[in-house]
Amino acid sequence: MSGQAAVELKGGMYTLLSLQIHSIEADAIELALKNKVQQAPGFFKETPIVIDLSPVEHMPELDTDKLLQLVKDYNLVAIAARVNDKSSPAACSIKLPVLDAGGPRADKSADTAEQDKDGAKDTPATPELTSGGVIDMPVAGPTIVTRPVRSGQQVYAQGGELVVLGQAGPGAELIADSNIHVYGPLRGRALCGVTGNTDARIFCRSLEAELVSVAGNYKPLEEIPADLKGKPAQIWLDGDRLVIEALK
Repeated sequence: MSGQAAVELKGGMYTLLSLQIHSIEADAIELALKNKVQQAPGFFKETPIVIDLSPVEHMPELDTDKLLQLVKDYNLVAIAARVNDKSSPAACSIKLPVLDAGGPRADKSADTAEQDKDGAKDTPATPELTSGGVIDMPVAGPTIVTRPVRSGQQVYAQGGELVVLGQAGPGAELIADSNIHVYGPLRGRALCGVTGNTDARIFCRSLEAELVSVAGNYKPLEEIPADLKGKPAQIWLDGDRLVIEALK
C-alpha cells in the first residue's frame, strides 16, 4: 500500500442554486416548483441546491418533511438548509445540515494580510486549468484566462472580473464576484456578482449559454430570446429583472 493518505480534507468553492422559500403552503410551493422546473427540466434534474428558509424559519406551521419530499419529487437534491437563526423551528425540524445565512468567511493568510497593508498589486492573474478542476483565485485585478474553458472546468474570479479570451464550452462554468467578459462563444454557464454585486454584468461575443446569472437571478437557455442566440450580448440586472440585450 502506498504512503498516500486514504482521505484528504480540502477547502473549495462550489456554486449552488439557492431555493428561497416564501410560503408555508405546500400547494403553493409545489406549483412554483413545477413552473420553474418545467422551464428547463434537463438543467434542474438532480441539481444540488441549498434550501433558504430564512423568510419563513420562525413559522412553526412549516412542514419541512413535506418540503423536502416536494424538492425530491421534482428531481432536485437538497444538500443543506440556510437560516438566520439556528434555534428557529425550521432549523430544528429540517433533516439537513444547517448553514448560517451570512455564509462562510475565508480567513486571510499572513501573506495576503501583509499585501493588503502595503497595497494590493494590480497585476492580472492567469490561472492554470485542469480537467474537472476548480480554481479559486483572490485577486485585485481581473482574472484572465487565455485558453478555452472546457466541459467540467470551473473558473472563479474571486473579488474581481473574469476575462476569457477564448470560448467557454458546454458544461464549463464561469463564476465571478464582478463582471464576466467572454471573447469567444459562451456555451457553458456564466454566473457573475455571486457575492451579491447587483451591478455586475456578463458580456460575450456569441451568446449560446446553458445558463446566465447576475447576483443569483438567472435564466436558462430556454428563456434566452431566440434573436439573441449566437449574437454579441450583455446581461445585467434591472431591479429583480434579468435583462439580456444585444451588444452593439
